[in-house]
Amino acid sequence: MAVGIEALQTLEAPPWLGAGGLTRCRQALGGKLVRETWKYSPLPKVTNALLAADEHQGPPVGALPPGVALHRFDELDVPPTLGIDLNRYPLAGIAAARAGAGWLIDVKRTPSHPLRIPAPALGVSAPLLVRVAASCRVDIEQETVQTTDNADFGAQILVLSLAADSEAHWAAAEFAPTADKWCLLQAHLQRNAALTLNHQGTVSNFLRQDVNIVLGGQGARLASVGAALVQDGGRLDQQLVIEHASGGTVSRIKQHNLAAGRSRCTFNGRIHIHAGASGADADLSNRNLALDPSAEVNTKPELEIYNDDVRCAHGATVGQLDAEALFYLQSRGLGPQQAQRLLSLGFLRDGLAGPYAERAAEAFAAHFTSA
Repeated sequence: MAVGIEALQTLEAPPWLGAGGLTRCRQALGGKLVRETWKYSPLPKVTNALLAADEHQGPPVGALPPGVALHRFDELDVPPTLGIDLNRYPLAGIAAARAGAGWLIDVKRTPSHPLRIPAPALGVSAPLLVRVAASCRVDIEQETVQTTDNADFGAQILVLSLAADSEAHWAAAEFAPTADKWCLLQAHLQRNAALTLNHQGTVSNFLRQDVNIVLGGQGARLASVGAALVQDGGRLDQQLVIEHASGGTVSRIKQHNLAAGRSRCTFNGRIHIHAGASGADADLSNRNLALDPSAEVNTKPELEIYNDDVRCAHGATVGQLDAEALFYLQSRGLGPQQAQRLLSLGFLRDGLAGPYAERAAEAFAAHFTSA
């Protein structure tokens, strides 16, 4: 793979990567696993953009409420471990080496208001670890709005660490940013911890989302609901890996994606049930609509199960708007475009939840109004 090898060799690995971390990243870039998970996205282009992008090391948040502290990794006596699998996510090691020391947000008691994390500025942002103490609850909100006409590149690593009986709600929105973007969301849940994920928005350029959730403690729970409208010329690649590593864990994934015009939409959802995860309960659903014959949709749900005492279900659909439903609406007086708009918005709204749901619904409606 043609990437800036010389630039890779000049990078200095951060402590959490460990000895030989960048060497593993370089090797993984050409490995079978990475080639498979990136087969619908331009890995050499993204890697080179990552190596060439500016660095952004400023604080990831502004004023923090009582009970929440912010630290740079290099200011701590013992730098935290992020626990990222570099064989699967080698870009995480490269991004961390480019951006330097990461940041720790330590949630020691439930904040009085949501933590609003600015969307990654153009360039490479330092890794951000949000550590939530036992029995605490935190809401994290992140919105990307890009108004510049000049395409560029942004990258971000966000890691959530949830202690026993804690809860976190992460909501993110993308409203047609013009910059290409790669991001990794990693989370590790201990006993009875709960995580809710909501991601929605419109995609007009290239957006690659890697998500790795480890349900590591007994009774840990994950609920994820999302919707995306990939506009003409846009490229969306969503790669989810959900690991049930302990017994009694529960995951619920629902993702609705709509591809318009000459766009490409990819979803890969992998449920991994470990040997010790007796009583695990997993359900994954990915529904896709292609509004145009030139739109490309790729979806691949996967199950990897090493325990017989589990309940797992997955489903994926790719289709067009129902002809009978369109005919019915038109027979009631709606025009063809009105009928298509109504059905498309209904499909997308079924994947909306969280604080950005209405904003996303307005963005979806605006697309169909101007189309």
